[in-house]
Amino acid sequence: MGVPVLILGPSGSGKTYSLRNIPANKYGLIECEKTMLPFRGGVKFARTKDFGELRSIIKAYSERYNIVVVDDFGYCVTDLFIHHINDRDQYGIYKTIAAEVYNTIEFINALPENVIVFITMHTDSDAFNNIIPKIMGKMVNEKIDLLGMVNVCILSEVVDGEHVFIIDGKPPAKSCGIFSESVIPNDLAVVEKGIRDFIGGE
Repeated sequence: MGVPVLILGPSGSGKTYSLRNIPANKYGLIECEKTMLPFRGGVKFARTKDFGELRSIIKAYSERYNIVVVDDFGYCVTDLFIHHINDRDQYGIYKTIAAEVYNTIEFINALPENVIVFITMHTDSDAFNNIIPKIMGKMVNEKIDLLGMVNVCILSEVVDGEHVFIIDGKPPAKSCGIFSESVIPNDLAVVEKGIRDFIGGE
């Protein structure tokens, strides 16, 4: 099965910047909003906010690369919400969003086992001030548990002026024992190597 990995953090925390050390010919990038990478020498990318197109592009990329990056998944949620904002059945918007998010993660799970899909998202907080993915309100979070659908969730933060990845020790960060450290460099190449060493395969 494919490996979905959540990379959560506010703007400027280094979510996209963490791609800089993965060779441009080694991954497929899908931009859901931005059109400029924060480092030189990046790859050309596909761009969509449509969930159906997103899954099709992920599938196409997975047949060529074993790394796919979706940046920023939250904009697909926002776009779907805006396109249905005038619907008579407002509750139906959230059911549709929940279904699309759930189906996308399940789609990634069904990919070949050597494919890692990094999914970046902005962060939000719930009523108890817990960090959660920004996914358009608690009604969607009540329908699906996105954090529960992945084994690896990384927090991208700036600590003492340095961009880092928090792997453990600060919920919802988790790595299923893949990493022994709780904080690692802001580098998706390091994350990819750790996952592949853990699950085996190239």
